[in-house]
Amino acid sequence: MQEQSQRLASLLEKPAVDQAAALAQVDEVLGVEREVKRAHISLLINIKNTLSAEQQAKLAVARGSVAR
Repeated sequence: MQEQSQRLASLLEKPAVDQAAALAQVDEVLGVEREVKRAHISLLINIKNTLSAEQQAKLAVARGSVAR
């Protein structure tokens, strides 16, 4: 993602920005961000599904999301 963002920054630093190229690179950056976020959510779902109900309850308390 860093590489894609750097490419975008390079395009935007030019005195005259090639709009089509810059927008195409924005699409690349957003695509990579989407993949990363999707993988993260998938991991969180897998972790939650692995935990027992009791473990999920303990986690909720530890995270402060359940009133004590």
